[in-house]
Amino acid sequence: MTPDQTVKLINLLTGKRSELKLSVNEVARRAGVDTGTVWRIEQGMIAKPRVESLIAIAKVLGISPMQLFTTVGWLTADDLPDLGTYLNAKFADLPESAVEEAEHYVDDLRSKRAVRTRGDYRLSTASCPQRSTHCPQCPCAPKEC
Repeated sequence: MTPDQTVKLINLLTGKRSELKLSVNEVARRAGVDTGTVWRIEQGMIAKPRVESLIAIAKVLGISPMQLFTTVGWLTADDLPDLGTYLNAKFADLPESAVEEAEHYVDDLRSKRAVRTRGDYRLSTASCPQRSTHCPQCPCAPKEC
């Protein structure tokens, strides 16, 4: 794992454990993993945690294998479906127009650059490739009074 992936894994595991109000000992007991192993993973002290240990810990915390594998880099963007395919599979009742709208929105977000302003981020709309044809919900849509 890269240092960034390690930080993401630590945040994912500790965040879920805190949310569930579980101790390291309880997670270890339920996962059938040594307490020291869980603690060292959460501290980022194990550069390459065992797959079996991570899956067992994730299961206790309610973390899906897909989320775990993408967090630690075992699945890359190339391994994942495109947004439309994902949305159609995850939300079968979502109309195709909503899927297209979501795809457009994500494309717009990706095409913009974040601009740091007064401690928060806003999107620069000048570079929107669909500025004249965007949907009303598009963050770069002209604001009408």
